[in-house]
Amino acid sequence: MVTFTEHQAETATALFERLFPADEDPGAEDIGVTRYVDRALDGPYEDQVRMYRLGLDALDRNAEAAFGREFAQCDDAEQDELLSRLQAGDLEDFETPPQTEFFGTVRTHLQEGLFADPVYGGNEDKKGWEVLGHPGVYLENSAAENLAEEPVTKDGDIQSMADLGFDLDSSSDGDPAETEGYDPQRGAAPPAEEADVVLAGVGAMGGLIAPVLAEAGLDVVAFEAGPWRTRDDYLPDELGHSYYCRANMGKKFDSETPRWRRNEGEDTQEATFSLGRMMNSVGGSVIHYGAWLRRFHPHHFRQRSYVEERWGEDVLPDNCTLTDWPLSYEELEPYYTRLEHEIGIAGGDANPYVSRSEDLPMPPLRRFRMGEDFREVTESMDLNPYMVPVGMNSEPYDGRPATTYTAWNNGFGSFNDAKWHPGLTHIPRALETGNFDLRTHCRVVEVLTDEDGEAAGVQYIDANGEQKTQKADNVILSAYSFENVRLLLNSTDDHHPNGLGNNTGQVGKHFMTKMFAHVNGYFPDDVFNRHTGPAAQGIILDDYLSTDFDSVERGGFVGGATLGSENQYLPIQISQESLPEDVPAWGQGYKDHLRDWQHVGTVRIQSTALPYSTNYLELDPDHRDTSGVGMPVLRITYDMRENEQRLHEWMEDKSAEILEEMGASKTWRGPRFTGVGSSHDLGGCRMGEDPETSVVDPNLEVHDTPGLHVYSGAAFPTCPGINPTLTMWAICLRAAENLVDSYGA
Repeated sequence: MVTFTEHQAETATALFERLFPADEDPGAEDIGVTRYVDRALDGPYEDQVRMYRLGLDALDRNAEAAFGREFAQCDDAEQDELLSRLQAGDLEDFETPPQTEFFGTVRTHLQEGLFADPVYGGNEDKKGWEVLGHPGVYLENSAAENLAEEPVTKDGDIQSMADLGFDLDSSSDGDPAETEGYDPQRGAAPPAEEADVVLAGVGAMGGLIAPVLAEAGLDVVAFEAGPWRTRDDYLPDELGHSYYCRANMGKKFDSETPRWRRNEGEDTQEATFSLGRMMNSVGGSVIHYGAWLRRFHPHHFRQRSYVEERWGEDVLPDNCTLTDWPLSYEELEPYYTRLEHEIGIAGGDANPYVSRSEDLPMPPLRRFRMGEDFREVTESMDLNPYMVPVGMNSEPYDGRPATTYTAWNNGFGSFNDAKWHPGLTHIPRALETGNFDLRTHCRVVEVLTDEDGEAAGVQYIDANGEQKTQKADNVILSAYSFENVRLLLNSTDDHHPNGLGNNTGQVGKHFMTKMFAHVNGYFPDDVFNRHTGPAAQGIILDDYLSTDFDSVERGGFVGGATLGSENQYLPIQISQESLPEDVPAWGQGYKDHLRDWQHVGTVRIQSTALPYSTNYLELDPDHRDTSGVGMPVLRITYDMRENEQRLHEWMEDKSAEILEEMGASKTWRGPRFTGVGSSHDLGGCRMGEDPETSVVDPNLEVHDTPGLHVYSGAAFPTCPGINPTLTMWAICLRAAENLVDSYGA
């Protein structure tokens, strides 16, 4: 052992074995969980060594007090009693670490040790995957496997990363010198002469607009906190790469996790994330997203007017700040269409609620077993299921190959460039102009202004950790919503004592985040093989957020949700799925349930979130980031309000009905409040015409700071239950072209 003493290892092994006991299949001990945890505590989890030492010691002392012997010497029933009390927080003389926190950490590490790739020291000889009957890492699946009614086992050949030639050292961690026009040394070069535009972030938004600016002849200096990664840097590593595990591609984002409280006056805790955490890289988080690219409906751009005209203003909840967009669907439709063809979006025309001036350029992804059952049932209910439009090639497109339908996709970079992101096309285009000065490993920490309070450049930390100044006529904040709000509030001058854009107190207000709920069903007679395709392989309903749906009359709420069925089911993901009430979180019952994963079907719920005056972002007065820069983190004040509770209750009931019609013998619901942050965090820099009630204008320029712009979902006035990325791109593309036109004028 590297970290554990011999005695600690004995106690830990006994603990893990009771949580996942041996039967006809190996238990935690034979699978190597203790070895995995011991190694992890000597590396990424070194800050938890004290937790384990104190926790294991307290468990032993409680065993001695109750049964006269240490935990490892107790029989199964005695150990189970102690673990039940630990889970409930009822053990004596066990104050630190907090018992429930210790139990939760141990359970999470158990799941990782059982089902992470063997390269991490657990899942010895792939025994954990063998217990599940999961074939492990396959980067290609066939159409027959997508629709198979019997378990797809790949003839019993279980593959790990090593079997495919991957290891943890095979990634270069970015910065490929071979990309034409890109110099990985530029991050430490002296500042450029005054630029036309500074981009703070070259992710999904900054990367998309880069060629618009550079090809127009503007001099652009672009700062990106992460590296430039390519497919050589992507591993099919669920533990290391997926955003619901360690999320190693988002170290900067993880170092600045916001604090969260439900209401004013309450203590804060570290924010949790419902869907996932962002990554830092040239190209941004769309490198590892699920690739769903959907249009909002026309009425979503006039949400306040729509509600008032249909039901009256009185149906809006207290403190709700719902408003209309200053842009219409008709204004954005040409940008939607251009983007769908520039990116290459695969999908059909089966959604009756959205009209397009041109068809999508590629047919939808293939159908899949669970999706076909979902389709058949929802069509019988007079609903309109359709394959979700995705930024993933269903056939070769623009010189890039078609997807191979690997399930190692959502949470991972593409292994063959079939999933689009700006680093594949748009950023190389910008570099070719010679006008685009890309500097990786550089982070902007403050926006600078001149004597008139207009944007004049940025203060940034270069690749060597030195603070420098870059002058510019225009500054575009194109990082994630949280970081854009934080930079505005962290940048002050005599004209803006409370932060740039904040002279009317609107920065951080009207924050909205998605609650990604779900309902599961158990199908004793069906096998779904959800491990044979990506989450992009989804089928969804827009019916319950369309104008056909009378949400007030039918459910007593304002808003709606997407309901859908999707593929992608990986080993750790399976172990973390929500459990029925009659299944324990550990022990034999838990193990038995996991082995039935092939019979579990799910309806996912992506809901509308209304804006409220009581939900907002601000700088935390007490906590700073751990990046080494030491900027204040954000403090999120956010709770799920009654309207959204009623919405979820109705959507969960409807999802359970669909699952039962599909043949589920029982259904159960996942948690409804699933994290105050997600990858759909919107608002905080509301777009509008009136500076008294918004931060940026329809061209995304900050009202009170000329030359400063915010290109992100922070500008969204509303948050319908539809993936926001395509709409973000549409408003940013429009704004960038208008900025270029202003130079021409």
